[in-house]
Amino acid sequence: MFFKIYHRYIIKKYLLTFLQFLIVFSSLIFILNVFEEINFIKDKNLNFHYSIILTLLNLPSMLYELSPFIFLLSSQFFFIKILENDELDAFKKFGLSNTKILSTVSITTFFIGILVVSLFYNFSAELKYIYYDLKNKISEENRYLAAITENGIWLRDENKININFVNAKKLNENYIEDISITVFNKNFELLKNIEAEKADISNFTWKIYNVKIFESNQPKKEEDYILFKTNFDYNRLNSLFSNLFSVSIWNLFSFQNDPNLINFSSKQITLHLNQIYSYPIFICLMTLVSAVLMLNLDRNKNKFFYIFLGVFLSVCIYFFRYMFTFLGDTKDLSPLISIWLPILFITIITFFGLVKINEK
Repeated sequence: MFFKIYHRYIIKKYLLTFLQFLIVFSSLIFILNVFEEINFIKDKNLNFHYSIILTLLNLPSMLYELSPFIFLLSSQFFFIKILENDELDAFKKFGLSNTKILSTVSITTFFIGILVVSLFYNFSAELKYIYYDLKNKISEENRYLAAITENGIWLRDENKININFVNAKKLNENYIEDISITVFNKNFELLKNIEAEKADISNFTWKIYNVKIFESNQPKKEEDYILFKTNFDYNRLNSLFSNLFSVSIWNLFSFQNDPNLINFSSKQITLHLNQIYSYPIFICLMTLVSAVLMLNLDRNKNKFFYIFLGVFLSVCIYFFRYMFTFLGDTKDLSPLISIWLPILFITIITFFGLVKINEK
């Protein structure tokens, strides 16, 4: 009964500290990002509220990427509070060891990580995609729309004369493949259908190969290639789908079987999925790293030195992990090794630190 009461107290206090830091980070990110979006829209004759909308759409994804630092700082200040209030000594008098306190905090962090991966990540990915899409629409005065589904890439492309709807099964470097284009006039009267094997989209005038053209009351035409002017080129199209953080986990599973659909290799998608899978363990380790530092804190020394040391170590861990992820993306290194080997290494180092503080 006693342990249940103190577990609830520890969890409540830790979650409150985490919530405070989440609010602080959200506010800082919001303020900084608003200025960035204001700079983006200033030459486009748009109202200020567009910068607010863009910032809110981008905020969840940025919070996800910065969350390991939020967890580290939250746990640091949590342990500083219980040390300053002599609560740690009180816990020990009633039989709660450092290990039991840490297990409560780390298990809480792990379950938060599970919720983030299973719910929040998909939510942030959907908003991130809308964010990219809206920025592209604003950039081009709403002349086009783009979406990606299990049936391929869909584009709405408008010019002064026609409205074109494009479907392509794959995006592969500078080419889209298995293309179908439906052309309407401004009154949405069907003009023609175009089917083709592939199109070179390296610039705004596509070169479309092995073309079949179907027009009303006209025989089918076949051409080796045609030129087709659009509002899209490879860079613009790829910008919508170049960040895997804008793709939900469910779509990542689908694209893993057909990676060229979004111009990523199967290895890159597997790497990203393993990053997501490892997220609960990684933030749990960041929490334990801060605990090792704070529970070794000498109360006669400056606590801000330990806070700075914790932030410095977290940055080192982040870049250490990023280096292995980069190697997994660019070299012949297995995605499993590139993601999980750093996790294993950090776990071993943290374990020795935990053994030391449990002896106190």
